[in-house]
Amino acid sequence: MKILNDLRDVSKNPKAVTIGNFDGVHKGHQALINKTKEVSTKNNVESLIFTFNKLPKEIFSPDTVQRLYDNKFKESILSSYKIDTLLSIDFNEIKDYSADFFCEEILIKKLNAQYLIIGENFKFGKDRSGDIERLRKYDNKKAFELMVPELKTYDGVKISSSRIRNLLNQGDIIGARECLGRDYMLSGTVISGEKLGRKLGYPTANIKLEYNYPLDGVYLTKTVIEEKNYVGLASLGNKPTFNGSEKLLEVFILDFDEDIYGKYVEVYFLEEIRKQIKFSNEDELIKQMNEDHNYAIINSKKYGI
Repeated sequence: MKILNDLRDVSKNPKAVTIGNFDGVHKGHQALINKTKEVSTKNNVESLIFTFNKLPKEIFSPDTVQRLYDNKFKESILSSYKIDTLLSIDFNEIKDYSADFFCEEILIKKLNAQYLIIGENFKFGKDRSGDIERLRKYDNKKAFELMVPELKTYDGVKISSSRIRNLLNQGDIIGARECLGRDYMLSGTVISGEKLGRKLGYPTANIKLEYNYPLDGVYLTKTVIEEKNYVGLASLGNKPTFNGSEKLLEVFILDFDEDIYGKYVEVYFLEEIRKQIKFSNEDELIKQMNEDHNYAIINSKKYGI
C-alpha cells in the first residue's frame, strides 16, 4: 500500500474511494474497506482510502478527544487490507471547503473518484452541510457511482468509533472487542518511570502515550514483548493515590524479570478488573494490588496465556 500525505501526490487514475476517520478500523469500517477493494478489483480501478492524521474533533474540540488508535497503528491495520493507496491528511486542509467544492474539486477532479463507498451517516463540507442526499445528486448526474453498504451492528445497535469509546470507558472490554473484531491494543516504547511500582512490590513497564485513550482502570492484559506473550496487569490512569497529573500506561508483567527499557511492547486488553481508585495509604493500595495479582493468575488461564 502506498501512503500519501498530500492531495497533490495522488495519481490521476480512476478510483474507488472510501472516506472516514477510520479511528479503530472497526467492523463498520472494515465493511467499507472490503467493498472498496471489491469494487476496485471488479472494475479494474485504483482503490483509495481517504482519511485524516489529525481528526476533526482534534481541531474543533481538542480537550474532549479520546483516540482509539494512534496514526501508526491505524495505518498498519489499514495496510493489511491490500488497498492500493492510503491518503492521510490533516483535516485542517479541507475543513473550510463547501460540500459542493469538496465533491467537484476534490472527489471528482483531484481524486478522479469513479466509485464512492461511504457509510449512511457520512457528513462532509464546512459545517457538515454535505450528506448522503447531496452525494446522490452527483450519483444521479453520473459524476460517480455512490455505494452505501449496510451498517454493521452489535447487540442491535450501530457500530461506531464513539460507541466503542463508550464501551471502553464503561469497562465493557468484551463489547469493544466484538465491535472491533480484535482485542483492543495499545503499544509503545518502555520508558524510565518513578519506580513507585517497584517500591510497592510490583515493578512496572511504563509506556508514555501520545494521545488520550478511553481507558482509566486496572486491566488483565496479554503483553507481547519480542513476539512472546505474557500475562500482564495494566494500570492506565494518573496514579490517584499519589496525586499524579499525567495519564500513563503501566504494566506489571507476571513471571518476568528482564530489562526492557527502550523496547517496544504491545498491550492487549482482555478484561477490566476495576476502575482507578484513590487509596488512603500505601498499605491499602498494596492489599488491592495483591488481589488484582491473584485475579490475573486465575483468570488468565481462560485466555491460554
